[in-house]
Amino acid sequence: MIDRARLDGLRQDIGEEDFADLACVFMAEMSDHLDRLGGDPASAMAEDFHFLRGSAANLGLAAMADACARAEAACKAGAAPDIAGIAEIFALSLDAIAPDIPGLASAA
Repeated sequence: MIDRARLDGLRQDIGEEDFADLACVFMAEMSDHLDRLGGDPASAMAEDFHFLRGSAANLGLAAMADACARAEAACKAGAAPDIAGIAEIFALSLDAIAPDIPGLASAA
């Protein structure tokens, strides 16, 4: 579910304090984006899932990135994306990564 090597690499690249701040910003933005899509699933576009996929990949949220890639492909094919499934994976990812990032639970 979590690519720990990616997560640890990012932490090493930017430092612990900046890492925690960046992770909190990414997770809050992803949460807001998912909330908006959940409120109006018909508005979902491939670009929405491309954004979410990139954010998830940057933080090492491998399962989330995979789910967003599938949703992006579904949108491009004219099919409905599984927004509820992505929201569930996001919640599981948040639970899995929260112990590694101080303040994350309150950011998302």
